[in-house]
Amino acid sequence: MADMFAPLVAQLKANPNNVRKRLCGGIFHRGDQKGQLKGDTMKKSRYAVTAAAAIWMVIGLGMTAQAKSAYRLEIENQYDSQGVSRDDNDKNKVHPLEPDVYVSEEDSDAIEMLSDVSWSKSPENWTAGNDVTGTVYLGSSTGLTKSSLEIKVVNGRNDAQITSVKKYTGSDYEADSGYVYTVKFTYQAAAQLDSTTWAGWDSDNPSVATWNSVKFANTYRVVLYDDQGSVVSQIVEGATSYDFSPFMTKSGTAYYFEVAAIARNGNQQDYLEDGEPVSSLSSQSNDPGITDGTWGDYQQGRRFTYHDGTVAAGKWERIMSKWYYFSPEGYAVTGWNELDGKWYYMYQDGSMAAGTTTPDGYQVGGDGAWVQ
Repeated sequence: MADMFAPLVAQLKANPNNVRKRLCGGIFHRGDQKGQLKGDTMKKSRYAVTAAAAIWMVIGLGMTAQAKSAYRLEIENQYDSQGVSRDDNDKNKVHPLEPDVYVSEEDSDAIEMLSDVSWSKSPENWTAGNDVTGTVYLGSSTGLTKSSLEIKVVNGRNDAQITSVKKYTGSDYEADSGYVYTVKFTYQAAAQLDSTTWAGWDSDNPSVATWNSVKFANTYRVVLYDDQGSVVSQIVEGATSYDFSPFMTKSGTAYYFEVAAIARNGNQQDYLEDGEPVSSLSSQSNDPGITDGTWGDYQQGRRFTYHDGTVAAGKWERIMSKWYYFSPEGYAVTGWNELDGKWYYMYQDGSMAAGTTTPDGYQVGGDGAWVQ
């Protein structure tokens, strides 16, 4: 139908008023003096009405296809699942990372990013859930306004909003075609909950799963497994243990569990992703050792302060499931050390190597001693 009326469509675009007169003027004719429509004129009128309606429909569809109401920037949250931005001294265990910001693929022909995003504050100072402001410069072959540009987080529930779009008049940025625009937007910093540092069975009650708490987490998902797969999944709120005895009904079966911190408090689900699950099988011992205390870095080395304010000195200590040896001065030793007639290798953070090959190529056993 569009091809049939192509000539009229072209004329309409060139001179719409004349074409409208031609289409509509021929629809009604006075026949005799009483103003009745003649039979052949009625038929022509019907065809004219149909043609007019079809043409307007074709033109309307064409205009709709050509018009685009909004262009889109996309934000992809980045999560520190490996904990590389954390250290032992940092009490805030939830670290937002700078997200990736880019033009949506479907709009990449019409819009180009001319700069990286500059933020109102440095990402290392972000707090999960708080808004920060980003500024980016865009080149566009079409006019951009606040109402014609949107921004969307593609892999999270956190919020992002365009706050202003202004034509850029400086000389630092140039677009290949069209104009340059300064775009400002708000972004709700997102992060991932930490993973528990230890998970295992209670030494006094082997059917009770227990784990270390996770900063900012009040809710955990705990899944029990046997040799056939998952047995039951439970949501635990306000606690770091769960009694699985009603579900551990197979005698002679080795059970284990996985636990993950999940975002369930208030609006946490908007900006916090669940933590990675930790298996009770990953713990070398059901006793994680010391779980309360603080590490401190000094020129002489690392020092661990107990909950009561005293420091570890002149002894072995198991802290968060890792072994350390502290000098009489209270600093964790590193490298090779001969202790009680055996050689042990300690990493740069002071933790003992066990059941592995040291960085300099020597084998150490599960107890950490050098295998000669």
